Amino acid sequence: MSRWDLVVAGAGPAGCALAAKVSARGASVLLLEKSEEPGAGRDWIVDVENSAFDAARVPAPVRGAVWHEPARNVMSSSDGTCTIDLRPAPLTPVRNDLYVKQLCSWAYESGVRVRMGCRVSGPVIEEGHVCGVRTGADGGEEHLAALVADCTGIGGTIRSKTPEDWGLFRAVSPDDIVLARREVRAVDADLAAAAVEAGVLPDRVRVDRTAAHGAYSVETTYLDLEAGYIDILVGIRPGEGNLHPDERFKQLLSEWGFIGDRMFGNGGPIPLRRPWDSLAGEGLLVLGDSACQVIPAHGSGTASALIAADLASTAVMSSLEKGIYDRAALWGYSRAFQSSRGALLAYYDTLRTFVDSLSGEDVDALLKKGVLSADEVFSGLVPEEFRPGPGALLDKTIHGLSMPRLLARFALVGLKARKVKRHFERYPESYSPGALARWAAGIPSYP
Repeated sequence: MSRWDLVVAGAGPAGCALAAKVSARGASVLLLEKSEEPGAGRDWIVDVENSAFDAARVPAPVRGAVWHEPARNVMSSSDGTCTIDLRPAPLTPVRNDLYVKQLCSWAYESGVRVRMGCRVSGPVIEEGHVCGVRTGADGGEEHLAALVADCTGIGGTIRSKTPEDWGLFRAVSPDDIVLARREVRAVDADLAAAAVEAGVLPDRVRVDRTAAHGAYSVETTYLDLEAGYIDILVGIRPGEGNLHPDERFKQLLSEWGFIGDRMFGNGGPIPLRRPWDSLAGEGLLVLGDSACQVIPAHGSGTASALIAADLASTAVMSSLEKGIYDRAALWGYSRAFQSSRGALLAYYDTLRTFVDSLSGEDVDALLKKGVLSADEVFSGLVPEEFRPGPGALLDKTIHGLSMPRLLARFALVGLKARKVKRHFERYPESYSPGALARWAAGIPSYP
């Protein structure tokens, strides 16, 4: 049986960054990962805003971990009849598996004890306090710690087994999940060039096709003839009658005979809902996908996870220095994240809920009428609150006159999203069950 200051479950971006930061400041840290090597099973591309690495005070990805950036980005309607040019977004495409390996090496060099191939089965809870984790097929091995961080992904292996009154035990609803697959595949140069010539798809232009498989769905393709690959992303909400991304990939492989072997890529469920109301429990912090810290506008959670790790490391060190490990001592992390990054995620979750209520035809109409424009897309990618000027508002109103009900709903959800963001910015400064309950009850709902 081992004893640590901090045990981190899950060696993804959040787990590696948190472990490295806390260990570098002199604490004893154990990092546990179910995969046999860092980054295994994570070999997809993630789009991370350029400012996140400095904001989170983490190493930027090395050159080999950065993927190619498109020369041009466009968004098209589901039927392809309307296309708009998108503004260059301040995002870095990152090979997730390679970056995780880099972060795990950073953690190791910072003094973290890293154990790979070690599956966490649940928390050790004594007297209503998380004081370690269990590992092994039968959960027979215990790793005790003053504090525990759950970075195990959407399932939340640790948080899902905490007391109900902590509010962390719930599973993510299927309504708040998107199934995604992103693969980079080799192409037959001659056949791909013929497809470009025939107008099937352009060369070196990333095309985001909206509402391709339901209102909240996307199908993205980027063909690079010179480099000899195609990058394909399919994101589809699960539901009766909806395709699974794997099935759509099979269709594309059949339709486009120029697509060859997979170079790298993977897929899985992504949580889109706003972060849980609380990100801390008694002796426990929750980060990354386990905390639902994904940007709903485009499904990437890496930047949020890194920022969460930085904020959580401050709370962990304060707790360790004081020798107090309860929820109140860790509340600084929950407050710092929710009132800043979490407020933006909640803002876009409100917009996501609105899009979910539309039909694919509605989304196409918003795009074709110019109500949904490159400016809104840019704000969602950054992410930032969308603040159109008077001229832009007038232009949208004029173009949307032919669909007044849809335009009114579009305007209403913008107001509601701002209210949600302001509410998160007023997150309770200190923990008490009553203050948290009152704050959660006051979150504006949509519709």
